[in-house]
Amino acid sequence: MKVNGFIPIKSYSERIKGKNFISYKNKRLFEHIVNSTINAGCFDNVYVDTDSEEVSDFSLNLGCRIIQRLPELATNQANGNDLLNYHSQLIDSDFYFQLFATSPNLSPNSIKKCVDILIDSREHDSILTVKKHYGWFWYKESPVTYQPNILPRSQDVEPIYEETTALYGISKESLIRYKCRIGESPFFFELPKDECLDIDWPEDLK
Repeated sequence: MKVNGFIPIKSYSERIKGKNFISYKNKRLFEHIVNSTINAGCFDNVYVDTDSEEVSDFSLNLGCRIIQRLPELATNQANGNDLLNYHSQLIDSDFYFQLFATSPNLSPNSIKKCVDILIDSREHDSILTVKKHYGWFWYKESPVTYQPNILPRSQDVEPIYEETTALYGISKESLIRYKCRIGESPFFFELPKDECLDIDWPEDLK
């Protein structure tokens, strides 16, 4: 069985200039996820997809393999599904895991738990990291988690889950079938609160 991890780290960021290279806890942001993925010790290989020599040099020194970022996959229009589908064409694997530099607090322990859960599961074809919210949520002036005319007790509110965009994993068969990093029957892995940080906006960085 082959289980591989893929970390996309491009040099350009539109919302936060040089985001992947900013200093966070005395390291460049991208160093955290590369270190944690290696230290998880659960991947046959860790591939870093990048257009940066700085990232390449750091990752190679830790034993990662490098995938040169295609120009068409470095634009703002390209997404995680595009990247993972491309990686599956390059690398044969039974399970594909995608991890992101914008989640620097994701721990090796959580990474390994996610890998173990997916490869041992008989009912889930994919896994993603999430955080759980309780409350009264609306979307475009429509209630999502409750009916205002039937106000439930706060302790009876059903939770709503938000992707942390830290880690995604999927079996080869489901990735081929759905062309998406989330399959038909995903497992929601709830991260500890201190690992949920996702740096996508200037407010997150502050």
